[in-house]
Amino acid sequence: MLPAPLPSLDHLILFLSSTPFPPYTPLIPSSLARNFTLTPGGTHADNLTTNTLILLQDGCYIELITFVPDAPQEKIDAHWWGHGKKTRGWVDWCLTSSSPSPLPPSSEQDKHQSAATTFYKTAGLHTSHTPPLAGARTRPDGVRVEWEVTFPQGEKGGRDVRGKIPFFCHDITDRGVRVPISDEATKHECGALGVRQITVLVAGEEAREEVVGIYTKLFGKGRTVGEEILFEVGRVRGVEEWGGAEVVVRGSRTQEERERVGERGYWVGDIVLGAKADSGKEKGARDRVDEAEGVGGLWIEYV
Repeated sequence: MLPAPLPSLDHLILFLSSTPFPPYTPLIPSSLARNFTLTPGGTHADNLTTNTLILLQDGCYIELITFVPDAPQEKIDAHWWGHGKKTRGWVDWCLTSSSPSPLPPSSEQDKHQSAATTFYKTAGLHTSHTPPLAGARTRPDGVRVEWEVTFPQGEKGGRDVRGKIPFFCHDITDRGVRVPISDEATKHECGALGVRQITVLVAGEEAREEVVGIYTKLFGKGRTVGEEILFEVGRVRGVEEWGGAEVVVRGSRTQEERERVGERGYWVGDIVLGAKADSGKEKGARDRVDEAEGVGGLWIEYV
């Protein structure tokens, strides 16, 4: 049974280096600074990570994040993205739902449970995800942002499957506090309006079947195109005449992709953002935005 409503793409997580001196923030590659409007994020409640945001008109955002340089190494090692302080590139993606559930509460206790808990129960996530956990950060303007996250099952917050299996975020404070969408914040030099596509590479038929099974439960049956299986993901906000974003699941095709998959057996990246096909850009053309800066593939597709 599909969860109702269809989950929407909430945000994508891109790890970067940190600025060397306080106040610590992600060290933004020149290509990203040149192409996008950057919104200050803040420091998370555990004081291990700090972020800057790229907000998009479809309600999704790219979280540019870094470990705080003077954070204790043992705490970083225990973190769900903690592959050392040199963690770099695309590491994860997050979903949300526009409402918890169309079902009425079955008990007095259910009336007071959070949107995250309600969704967790009604979407049947118990086979792939752990119950929701509270999270928070403080914005540079002092405003506290609070939410609940539902992580994939596994040790250290599902670290061994992060990026292969998405997690969920449901707001406790108003979503606009965490994702302050505005005309100014979402106007980007590159013209990006929203996410078009995410690619998930997996090694081996068994691993692909596992991923496809989980995605089918989340998004419904995928569409097979050659060796790819494509799943549609909802949007928080409509943009232009686009449908949902697309998640592509496939195996490696090149030596470079096989190296990306590496020992983990999977890789997430080659994020494609959509922009209007005007200003001399041909419809269907793609430009790479991250150049050779080791981000892991960030593209603009002109629609």
